Amino acid sequence: MNTKKQYEVRRIFKLLALALASIMLITGLLSCKSENTPDVPDSESQSGNELPNEEGVNLDVMVLNGTTGMGAAAMIDKYAESTDARFNFEIVSAADVVTAAIIGGEVDIAAVPTNLAAVLYNKTNGGVAVAAVNTKGVLYVLSTDNSVTSINDLRGKTVYVPGLGSNPEYILKHLCEESGLRVGQDVVIDGATYPSPDELATAVASGNAPLALLPEPKVTAVTTQNTNVKVAINVTAEWERVFGSDKPLVQGCIIVRTEILEKYPATVDAFLKEYKESVELVNENPEEAAKLIAKAGIVPKEALALKAIPRCNICYMDGDEMVDALDHLYNALFSLEPKSVGGKLPDSGIYYKASK
Repeated sequence: MNTKKQYEVRRIFKLLALALASIMLITGLLSCKSENTPDVPDSESQSGNELPNEEGVNLDVMVLNGTTGMGAAAMIDKYAESTDARFNFEIVSAADVVTAAIIGGEVDIAAVPTNLAAVLYNKTNGGVAVAAVNTKGVLYVLSTDNSVTSINDLRGKTVYVPGLGSNPEYILKHLCEESGLRVGQDVVIDGATYPSPDELATAVASGNAPLALLPEPKVTAVTTQNTNVKVAINVTAEWERVFGSDKPLVQGCIIVRTEILEKYPATVDAFLKEYKESVELVNENPEEAAKLIAKAGIVPKEALALKAIPRCNICYMDGDEMVDALDHLYNALFSLEPKSVGGKLPDSGIYYKASK
């Protein structure tokens, strides 16, 4: 064999040897990885899309007293007695306190009015999401005038509402206009004279506000104090008469900071599951719920809570049903006053759908 051929043979053997060594090295590395690294199943092999382990996570929850907070009563009682609460509840009386706490990152989950959820979503550039509706319509027109039984009967009258720029004001305005009443001409809606629900409730009970729009449980408190005052109009029923039962009036919801949704989805879903069970207790066992509501300070007296529960429309609504109801409400509010939902309509990112 000549020198050139010998060189070529040696070169081929060297290449084969290098290839074999490379294969052995790669095989060894893969073997080490399989021995020392736990298996991480891909998304398709995970049973039921299992969420990551979040044991030991504690979330801070803030609810408003009154109707918006009533659905949480059973959960509040459960975790108030716990030495290692998974969810830490705080009850406050003003929406601006919740707003500051959410924006400042001091609270993770909150129960708020539905329009405030949209305002916060826009104000934080998507920093919160609505996870569930917890309250349908809770507004009622109170009057001592038996001739008032529907929105159309408000023609030529003044209706007092609790404050300017509030959800009640916008909802009543929308209903009036959809019913053919021009606000400011056919009917006057006064939100300046009594700027808070407490002030308006006092005025109604004393006879100074003969026609007024109030939410539960203020309605029950007033009608108990002054038996001449009656519920003249169920605003929820009027809303469904005008828009249909598939677009219910929704006034309270659960929001979660998106940072928390991204970090702790399993814990958020666990909260929502327990919250739904708490709502079910309120609706199925109002006597027990009234005790828990009063105990937590959501409503001052058990008897008042018990009497108010049937008209509070406490609910748990999520998924597509929640989206449809809120989309309709936000479009209605935006058409009246853009600032009522934070200046622009929230996009679909405002909605969170829990894992099933």
